[in-house]
Amino acid sequence: MSGLRDREYAPSYDKSVDDIAEEFYLPCMRAAVRYDRISGYFSSAIFSIAWPALKEFVKAGGRMRLICSPVFSSTDVGALRQGYQALTDAELGAALIAELRVLLDAERSRKPAQVLAGLIAAGVVDVRLAILTAAAGPGDRRLFHDKVGLFTDAVGDAVGFRGSMNETYLGLSPDGNLESIDVFPSWSGGRDAQRVNDAQHRFDALWRNEIDAVDVRRVPDSAAQVIRDAGPADWEVLVDEVLAEAAVRHLTRDNARPLRDHQVQALATWELHHRRGLLEHATGSGKTYTAVQAVRTVLGEGGTALVLVPSALLLQQWHRELKQHLADLAPQILLVGAGNDAWRSEELLRLWTAPSSAGPAPRIIVAMIPTAATDAFLTRMTPNDRLLVVADEAHRLGSPSAQRLFELSAPWRLGLSATPVRAGDPEGTARLMDYFGGILPPPYTLLDAIRDRVLTPYNYVPHEVELEPAEQAGYDDLSRKLRREAGRRGDALDDLDSNERLRKLAIARARILKRAAGKVPLAVRVLSEHYQSGQRWLVYCDGLTQLRQVRQALGTAGLESLEYHTAMAGDRQATLAEMDINGGILVSVRCLDEGVDLPSVSHALILASSRNPREFIQRRGRILRRYPGKTLAFLHDAIVVPAPDADRPAVGGDRLLAGELHRVLEFAHGAANPHALTQVEALCIRYGVPIELTTGAAGAAGLEDDTDEDEGDHA
Repeated sequence: MSGLRDREYAPSYDKSVDDIAEEFYLPCMRAAVRYDRISGYFSSAIFSIAWPALKEFVKAGGRMRLICSPVFSSTDVGALRQGYQALTDAELGAALIAELRVLLDAERSRKPAQVLAGLIAAGVVDVRLAILTAAAGPGDRRLFHDKVGLFTDAVGDAVGFRGSMNETYLGLSPDGNLESIDVFPSWSGGRDAQRVNDAQHRFDALWRNEIDAVDVRRVPDSAAQVIRDAGPADWEVLVDEVLAEAAVRHLTRDNARPLRDHQVQALATWELHHRRGLLEHATGSGKTYTAVQAVRTVLGEGGTALVLVPSALLLQQWHRELKQHLADLAPQILLVGAGNDAWRSEELLRLWTAPSSAGPAPRIIVAMIPTAATDAFLTRMTPNDRLLVVADEAHRLGSPSAQRLFELSAPWRLGLSATPVRAGDPEGTARLMDYFGGILPPPYTLLDAIRDRVLTPYNYVPHEVELEPAEQAGYDDLSRKLRREAGRRGDALDDLDSNERLRKLAIARARILKRAAGKVPLAVRVLSEHYQSGQRWLVYCDGLTQLRQVRQALGTAGLESLEYHTAMAGDRQATLAEMDINGGILVSVRCLDEGVDLPSVSHALILASSRNPREFIQRRGRILRRYPGKTLAFLHDAIVVPAPDADRPAVGGDRLLAGELHRVLEFAHGAANPHALTQVEALCIRYGVPIELTTGAAGAAGLEDDTDEDEGDHA
């Protein structure tokens, strides 16, 4: 271990021209075994800067003694200034506990505060609190604001400093306050040695509470206990997380669009997991922008990025996002799929992915999943130890047709999905988790996003649709066949992977619910009662047949509508633009689930009954994106219930409702109107369906459908 004398120091440092942290503070910390500091203020956030050196300081047995003003609320500070309030230990302890709890409750300060608590509990840091007394003078209304520090090494050499800098993040960070300090080493002799001695003498006198004008106290026992309790045993791991998050914030601090706290945490966690993992973040919470920043990091290190997307629409959206948010890097972007065939040139893809051919501009490949999973693409990829694979709607990679992409040997991997677990496909889910390394904690839920004002709150309005007698008879018949088939083979009713006949029967039964005839008149009734000119509504249909029926019925009722699907004759982008500018009713099918961004939409009616969490969660997410003037969204949902029959209960009726209510309860729990949940619970009671059955019913989770932009009449 080198000593303080092994480095030369400037007589002074000015942050306007010097990096005080890198040129002075951190080198001294690395060489010292004792650090005595008097500071007007102290912030645990400083550890996000100091930790690389503080880690060496701790390993060498270093100890820090800190004297600073207590951090009071504005009311307490005012009381001190007005009358030099003589706080008792109980009052001081209560004030400190309140401040500590504020730090521990706030997302950005929680981990640094826990690190500080851990250092104090471990005996590395000892803090005492300085309050000016009446002896300071009747006209003196200052808080204790002295600022001097002393680093001492193992042989007794010391370096002192004095100046404007507090022991805070803003005091030390290059992008913080403009600060300056004077520096005086003990071995220089003369005035410098005398200044070191004077500073040490003053510090020791304050520490022993021997200066009349200042009351220096230990942290009260009540607050000390709270600090010890807040200090986790693995506080050193927390520091690595603090550093990773600080690095992410530094990466994006000059960007026009700063990262939100959950995005910073996600990227930091991804870094700590060796740049692998799946982001399970709510639809509309900014997964794409988070991933763009991961791409920025890799490109900055000379790497290459491959972005995998499921649709042509997302291919274009990613192209725009990358060009917009990485404009300062001016990356070259190669598109693959949807008619973009330049990559088929014999050497182009090899050159783009070769590690030694990064060229003057960073390179990004954006590829559609079906194209990327072909031999033609995979055999042209060059092995690259600096390749990042980003998969948007990553759950798609678990499908049998896309699993070849797991052959891509990339050291860095990031998957994006609001619902990464594949419904009814444990094998595909397992392979997905294995490739990406699992879900990065913690998930960022819809409730988190609404709480953080990332998404718009919504009211949920369920509407019952009774099956017609013929539909109910068909549903009952298929239910009997399902039970017989499961019993004959000894399978569970939801064991659809291993029994193809069981799967086909389940799909046929699901179609009855999705295409229930009563949904069309429901659409007319809801829109006639609630639609107002200028509003923007989405109506989700199961397939083209239902879409045409709904549009015809709306037209008969005098309600104009637009249609949106891949088979439409008109310009789809122009249709979306018309909707966005002028409002109206847009009747669509499945393709609107992934990729279409219409934040201005505030109302939706879901006719496409789905038990697949991915589908119904994405449909809800479409209307929750924030938009100027949109303070509340409205989600109307068609719930299929058994046909009325006084003579007997519907065969499998409880299963029917259980499957429907799996979705309905999810929507009601997240809604702003509590009446929605009451209404759903009453529905369960009326039909005799235990609420717990809604999460455990056979087939409640639905089936995974990986077909790409297929708006036909699918299951």
